[in-house]
Parts: sequence; structure tokens; C-alpha cells
Amino acid sequence: MANSFSEARNQTLFVAQAITPSWPDWLGQALAPPFAPLAPLLEQLPKDRWPDPRDWTHLSTQLKLRNTLHCPLTFIPASTEKLPALAFEQRIFDHGEVETRAENWHDAFHALAWQLFPNTKARINARHVADGAARAPNGRSPLRNLLTLFDESGIVIASADPLLTDLLRRFQWHELFWTRRAAVQRAMDFVIFGHALYEQAHHLFDGVTGKGVVVPVPPEYFAWEVAQRLLFLDTAVEKFFAAATTDTGPHALQPLPLKGIPGWAAENETEAYYRDERQFRPGRTRQAPAA
Repeated sequence: MANSFSEARNQTLFVAQAITPSWPDWLGQALAPPFAPLAPLLEQLPKDRWPDPRDWTHLSTQLKLRNTLHCPLTFIPASTEKLPALAFEQRIFDHGEVETRAENWHDAFHALAWQLFPNTKARINARHVADGAARAPNGRSPLRNLLTLFDESGIVIASADPLLTDLLRRFQWHELFWTRRAAVQRAMDFVIFGHALYEQAHHLFDGVTGKGVVVPVPPEYFAWEVAQRLLFLDTAVEKFFAAATTDTGPHALQPLPLKGIPGWAAENETEAYYRDERQFRPGRTRQAPAA
């Protein structure tokens, strides 16, 4: 389990180097659970080649995506000059322009995250700019650490059962994912947000950990169409980040070992898998808040 943003980044780099499917090859396996929420978007993108900025922009136009200043969201080729992270965010905030590298999984998943959670992405962008402008160029507040970690490694955890939510918060992995496995499959939903986490999902290895925002949902959530579910989650998570204070840091996120989620890894079909404390650690006493 990664204990820091730097560890998560190193894991991502390892996976990016080891697993590099082509876009058409990946589309053939994109219905697997980690990627399933992306299916409606992927249907609108090229099947035989990598999407380019025009494809991402066309999709954003169809969905009428905007930043918080109501600028239409457009995707443009990445600059040859390596820009500071805040300059990247400032360009999105000022002009709605998202620099996107060609044939790059990290940037492709970043573009998909904008389509999947447009309100949350816009809010995170605005909070980066507002908080960063008030601080020294080489400084970053707890809030910006929170925003960065969720943007890279975030996962949205929907739960219609307070008992399951409590087990999650108390890191009771065996009880949650094995003893109450059927209840989890019936009353919980897991949607990756972070583009680095999507990249890692090409080949989930032991210890890959998402950083979650928990969203309470009504029981009828599970009867809704995918688009309605995503809108509900996007609205809730956007409010979570809108309410975060400058002193709210990464501790506000709920760690979640991805390979423990039922259906996400063949290994977790046996009870013994959840006894491995190298992955399923007891956790912390301080609990993350809900959205």
C-alpha cells in the first residue's frame, strides 16, 4: 500500500513502463470492472487509433463541459516546454485549455476524468489556482496536496449501507470484503477518479491503493442508469472539495486497496487473500469524512 504521493507516483511509473497496451488493444478489455464506467465515453471515441485533442474536444463539446468561469473546455497539444503544475492549472482556469500529450495513457485518462466528473474536475482546478496564487511559488498547502493526491489516485466510494461504510472507515477489510461480500456487491459502488490510478488499473498489483471520498447514496441509486449515477457522485464530490479548507489535507481521503474490491481481482475470490496484512493493514484511528 502506497503511504505517500511520491510512492504512488513511483508505482505508476513502474506500471507505465511495464504495461503499455495500444489504444485498440485496451478497448477490447475496457469492460472490466475498473474501467466499466468509461464505456459510454469510449463508444464516442476512435476504435482504431489513439484519440487526439480534436477528439477529446469534440466529446467535451457534446457534453457541454465548462470550467468554473464557464469557458468551454478544449484539449490542445502539450507544450514542448515543461510547465509547473500550477501553470498547467492556470491555463485551464483562464482559458479552458487542457494540454494533452499524444498517445500518452496518463493524459488520456486525465481527459476521460474530465468527461466523467466534469464538476469535480472544474472545482479542483479552481481550488488549485485560488490557493496557489496566495502562496509562495515553491510552497503547497495541505489543500493542494489533497487536491493533487485525489486528482492522481482518487476513487469515489458510493455506499447505501452505513454498516458497510463503518467497516470501510475502520479498515475491517476481511469483514467488509469477505464476510459481507454479497452486501458490498449489492450496496456499494466504486468509481475510479484519478488518472494515475486508471493507469495503474491496466495491471493491478498487490498494494495499489486508491484515496477515496465516500458518498452516501440512496438504495435506488443501484437502479439508476450509469449517467444518473455519475451525475449524483460528481455533484457530491464537487461539494466535498468546494467545502474543503486550506488546512484540509490528504488525511481527509479514505485509503482503499483496489485488489480487495470484489470482482476486481481473481485473487480475492479466496478468503485467505484478505489475511495478508501487507495489503490489508489495520489502518488509522482518524476517520475520513463523507461527502
